[in-house]
Amino acid sequence: MSCTTDESPVDLDAPGERITLLRDGAEAIPAMLKAIRAARHEVVLEMYWLDDSVVGKAFVEALTGSARAGAAVYVLYDAIGSLGVDPALYTDLLAAGARVLEFNPIAPWRQRFRAGWVSQRDHRKMLVVDERVAFVGGLNLGLQWLCLAEGGGGWRDDVAMVVGPTAGRVRALFFETWAKQGGECPKHLRVFTSRERAAAAREELGVSDMSRRHPVVAVLGHDAWGARWAIRRAYLSRIRSAERRVLIANSYFVPDARVKRALKYAARRGVEVRVIVPGVSDVPAVKYATEWLYTELMTAGIHVHEWTTGILHSKTLLVDHWATTGSYNLDYRSFRYNLEANLASTDPSFVDSVEASMRKDLAESTREIDLAAWKKRPLIEKLRSWFFYLARKML
Repeated sequence: MSCTTDESPVDLDAPGERITLLRDGAEAIPAMLKAIRAARHEVVLEMYWLDDSVVGKAFVEALTGSARAGAAVYVLYDAIGSLGVDPALYTDLLAAGARVLEFNPIAPWRQRFRAGWVSQRDHRKMLVVDERVAFVGGLNLGLQWLCLAEGGGGWRDDVAMVVGPTAGRVRALFFETWAKQGGECPKHLRVFTSRERAAAAREELGVSDMSRRHPVVAVLGHDAWGARWAIRRAYLSRIRSAERRVLIANSYFVPDARVKRALKYAARRGVEVRVIVPGVSDVPAVKYATEWLYTELMTAGIHVHEWTTGILHSKTLLVDHWATTGSYNLDYRSFRYNLEANLASTDPSFVDSVEASMRKDLAESTREIDLAAWKKRPLIEKLRSWFFYLARKML
């Protein structure tokens, strides 16, 4: 399948609410482009990394076409994530009437620059079309996510696509951030009160009463600063209650003490716990920090697997009959500084597809680290990992 065509195996017009796992750019890019090109009323895009490669240009062209056809188009991109992109990328899009905002500008001469906000980044990757279909995942709009056959990097990543009412909640999340960045919101926009957010956190994240029936699809991350607490609580509550399996694929895996403890306790009570991390990372310093944890995790009975085919960039978690994917990494930056968003679900078909995808990765594209051999690695490598682990909060 071409990564830049509008072919897609997903029927965007089918009734009901459905959540689907899209694997890599080969599935996600065509589905996202198809949705944009089919827009009738509105497109909102929130993206950490949107470049001026063939991928970024294909999306901007699709957005421009939707704007010219009369749809309201809103684009929010991160100043650091999209650093170095030619501003001319948006010329035709702006001329077509779209609204484009840069999240937390880092140039001191920009009107919305605030020195205290530079460390806070918008790490989300979200697209919502007509309040009907939403995409949330780890995939950025850059050349790295294009298929290898088309000259891209072929990075391994996951995106969840939901068709139905949940898309409206993703849209509301977008406009909360849009408004805080000074953007003008649509008239009659649904604004969630703090009481409604609290209720959503209890019901959707499953942190107060694990015995209750949870929604089929949940949006993790309802406001800018609260998102870091909400997603982490969801992860912890699910891992702590795990009975059969915990499968994690995470590109920047440097969990804090509570998450590590939850994973170790799960393994010690007989839960299958497997963690997939990059064998080669686009951020080597984080990879070295992750390595410092290998011995501790494996000693507790956790299986550690390294990705061996290109770059692993997905952020996916499966716990028993619950699965989530999105932009959230198990590291300090996602917890403390970044705006993040995930979709989570107990929908059996979605959970099964996530497990099948992760089992495929484990069987075909990873190597499990052997504890005895790992302990014998050179001293210089141990010292390197120790140093970067000490600096983990600055990575």
